[in-house]
Amino acid sequence: MLAGVVAACGTGDPAAGATDVPVDLTTLDVGAYATQPRQVGTVANHDQARFIEAERLGDHVPTPADIDPRFIHTNSSIATVFIDAEASLGKIMAVDRFGEIAPDFIGGFVSSAETAGHNKGIDMVNAVMIFPDEQKAAAAATALERLDFGYAPNNQPIEIPGYPAAKAHWQPDQQSIGSWFATGHLVIYTWFYDYLKIYLEKVDKQALLDLTRKSLDTIVPSVAKFTPTPVDQLMTLQRDRENMLGRTAPRPREDSWINPPGVYAGRTARHFSSDPESTTKMIDDNGVDLFANDGSDVYRARDIAGARAVRDELGGLTRKFTAADPPKNLPSARCKEYIGREKLAVRFYCAVSYDRYAAYVWSNQLLDAQQRISAQYALLVNAR
Repeated sequence: MLAGVVAACGTGDPAAGATDVPVDLTTLDVGAYATQPRQVGTVANHDQARFIEAERLGDHVPTPADIDPRFIHTNSSIATVFIDAEASLGKIMAVDRFGEIAPDFIGGFVSSAETAGHNKGIDMVNAVMIFPDEQKAAAAATALERLDFGYAPNNQPIEIPGYPAAKAHWQPDQQSIGSWFATGHLVIYTWFYDYLKIYLEKVDKQALLDLTRKSLDTIVPSVAKFTPTPVDQLMTLQRDRENMLGRTAPRPREDSWINPPGVYAGRTARHFSSDPESTTKMIDDNGVDLFANDGSDVYRARDIAGARAVRDELGGLTRKFTAADPPKNLPSARCKEYIGREKLAVRFYCAVSYDRYAAYVWSNQLLDAQQRISAQYALLVNAR
């Protein structure tokens, strides 16, 4: 479960001190959780390498709000980093023959959001997929569009303004469009689905075209900054970046594995948050330059005060949260209990900071959340 599922805006002010108050680590209840940093080296197998390559791509994929500020409602149940198309695209694109017609697919990164929650607005999905070279990317774009085209008898080809090479189609009786555009080693799949207009039985072709062009206008120059790793060098990729993953608690086996462990540029964390607006402000205000996710979320801020502000933001209270007790002997931690209406939401969350780092953990049991954040705090201290 990514902590961003129910991330909330905090209300506390960052501490003004320049140093952390010492904590006796031997007095903390850490349960069975690790307290020593890991050394995370090169990838162990080809699938792991594909995931890391997709994570590298993610730093260059804009969020939906970067394209259009209306798209701020995210869905954390969709895999953001993927090597199996079914995990991210199975509900919006024909993927039953994906492996057959795109056999050289390496990995992908999905950016998705809605203008209104609970299927009451417009859905936007941009899936950027990596291929070994330009020829294979172009062939995959053509083949994937052709496969998807055949699944609805009333699909019609449509040309995206400014992108004549894009392969796209729509259904004239539905406010929905799909587009596949190859650029370099990449294929950008763009999908819009307007639940409200479909419910009202209204169609606006130009609105679909305008949104698709606007999306491509933003994504194409951004992903052009991504440098693909040559296929024969994928097994040399490093899993960690500046020891961020080493500082991040390992993911317990019982936790969700929607996305693999990863390290990203700070602003890439917005893709994993249910509240990208407040997350963007938190990142920008506090100079967060790196973000890691595994058994916890860890953010690296510009300084100690910035890390404390991130802690207070992550651990802050809103109408969906009530305060929970911090761990014994770690009073600087911020813990809270979710009291909103989302049935699948994790119940307890805790945040802590040390030096430039802020961490966030989650659990359905308060004691477990307290143990996790205590161990994570010790891990940050021991990683100095």
